[in-house]
Amino acid sequence: MTAQLQNTSLSGRATPSLAEESMYLDDLIHFYNVWKEFWQTWLRAYLQGKMLPRHTEQSVLQALHGPEARIPSSQKAYWHALEASYHDILHRLQSSSEDTSKNCPYSALVPIMDAANLLEQQCFEEIVTFSKKLGEMDLLTNLPNRRRMEQDLAREQALIDRGATGFIAMIDVDHFKSLNDTYGHAVGDIVLREIARRLRFALRHYDGLYRYGGEEFLAIFPGLRKDCALLTVQRLCQKIAMDPFQATDGHPISITISIGIAPLASHMSPEGIVHIADAALYQAKQEGRNQARLIP
Repeated sequence: MTAQLQNTSLSGRATPSLAEESMYLDDLIHFYNVWKEFWQTWLRAYLQGKMLPRHTEQSVLQALHGPEARIPSSQKAYWHALEASYHDILHRLQSSSEDTSKNCPYSALVPIMDAANLLEQQCFEEIVTFSKKLGEMDLLTNLPNRRRMEQDLAREQALIDRGATGFIAMIDVDHFKSLNDTYGHAVGDIVLREIARRLRFALRHYDGLYRYGGEEFLAIFPGLRKDCALLTVQRLCQKIAMDPFQATDGHPISITISIGIAPLASHMSPEGIVHIADAALYQAKQEGRNQARLIP
């Protein structure tokens, strides 16, 4: 029977998951589309001297208030501001609709149009921002993906070229294929998510950690000195090995990682340094795994 890992070590997330953020993006796009349709319909009716039935607002209100309970905490302030802007515009639209029979000049509509256009622009910009963010994140581990890693490595290389120091580390889960064969891919996915969480917790807040591919991760250590580099990654190996994963049947599953590190250098490309770190990782695995190796 396939064992399931328990997530007892997760006491709560400080940041929303990718699934939550994906749903937030879906809700935002839905509101954006419903709002645009309503606004265009209202304008046509206004120019024809008609009043829209009140129920035409319901689709927008549902798109705006329906998702409230599932909006990520990090985006609640934005969503509440969106709600406030919409209700302000709605109040103005209702007043303008009532004035159409009084030959209200079109110039009085200009401030409302400006507010409506601003709401639409801000909503569109938020959609673009979140689409870009999700395109740079790994859906399984909630870590930045390889695309984002390449951008950050290029930025770090620019600092190295101006005299800064730093290291990168290639991190691989030992015997991961055997783990999948024994417990199943679902358990393997849970292991990868938990390893990502433990590594992220063990790193400095300004260190970079990325899903490189498969069971491999890459870390960037800005400003790290050579005398601290090997000790730092050896501590990561210990963090993973000292706390076995628990299956639902109570049996511990021992997981270890191997790490290869290399210094960033002004005379080499980031891709070249990655190859060196990968060679160091291969050396760590050849010499027994559950350890780190440095190639200077």
